[in-house]
Amino acid sequence: MKQRRSQRPPAASRAAARSEESLDFERVAAEWVRALRGKRTQAAFSRRLGYSNSVVHRWEAGRAWPTAARFLEACEACGKDVSVAYTRFFRRRPAWLAQHPPSSPQAVAAFLQQLRGKISVVQLAKDSGFSRYTLARWLAAEAEPRLPQFVQLVEACSRRSLDFIAAFTPPDELPCVAQRWARLQGMRTAAYEESWSLAVLRALELEGYANAHDGTRWLATTLGIGEEQVQRALDVLVKAGQATLHAGRWVPKPAAAVSTGRDPATVGLLTAKWSKVAIERLEQHAPGHYGYSLFAVSRADLRRLRDLHVEYLREMQSIIARSKPDECVGLLCLQLLDLSTRTDNALLDPS
Repeated sequence: MKQRRSQRPPAASRAAARSEESLDFERVAAEWVRALRGKRTQAAFSRRLGYSNSVVHRWEAGRAWPTAARFLEACEACGKDVSVAYTRFFRRRPAWLAQHPPSSPQAVAAFLQQLRGKISVVQLAKDSGFSRYTLARWLAAEAEPRLPQFVQLVEACSRRSLDFIAAFTPPDELPCVAQRWARLQGMRTAAYEESWSLAVLRALELEGYANAHDGTRWLATTLGIGEEQVQRALDVLVKAGQATLHAGRWVPKPAAAVSTGRDPATVGLLTAKWSKVAIERLEQHAPGHYGYSLFAVSRADLRRLRDLHVEYLREMQSIIARSKPDECVGLLCLQLLDLSTRTDNALLDPS
């Protein structure tokens, strides 16, 4: 399907869309408390948490906030297993849970440390808007972030604040993020239905697409796939609410970072698909960095290599989040496994 040139640059549409991405973290926090309260009255919930006055009313009204640790204690008081939530979010049990109670200030600091990976405090200050001094104190458990600050910091470190909320509470119970969560789930569904959809979505963000005379053909040429496959991907993106046609141009809609690792079975299929794409490009002698290494190593050191692999992925994701301008679509495929065993006990966290 040919597309006429837009009278309005798609980049302007994308800039307008990005302005809608920001979350109102205080509203998120207030609605999260409300969702946790459920059908209880504010007074009854306050008493359940050990307060004589209706502190929950102040939290939901935005007049005061619990610390992140106090909120996690409230989650435990409502029967939620915080350690399971951490494990669900990371897809493996964090080592620091053996040292700190899951709802303690020390656990909150350890969680944030793990989440930020190798992002410097200076860079995190730029990304989050908090001062370096404040961040350093939070990360060292010398001070505690309030709930809105905590959610904001999770978003700045990983862009996965909705996934963290989902580890405790269905995000569709929070009106201010329900639509955003639906879009994010739509992107995951799109990735499962048509794996090239996310690549096409990323290509729509490229500067070259804005100047292409025939957008569909340009997308097909840029990604090295057929125009019919591009059209199938666009159809899936439209169905998922991730792209819309504006003045003859496809415009991507903003969403949180997409992690398809929530379903281990599905992520295995997607990893296999993209690994096959990488093999096909290798066989075609396409530009790229390809390599492998076989080695004998202790199991303890293999776990250390796994940790380095995870750190590399987080650093890579941080660079991608800050990278401008959008000029190309990259594909990274990583495998690290123990060839001497028939099963790999979650050596690499694919999220």
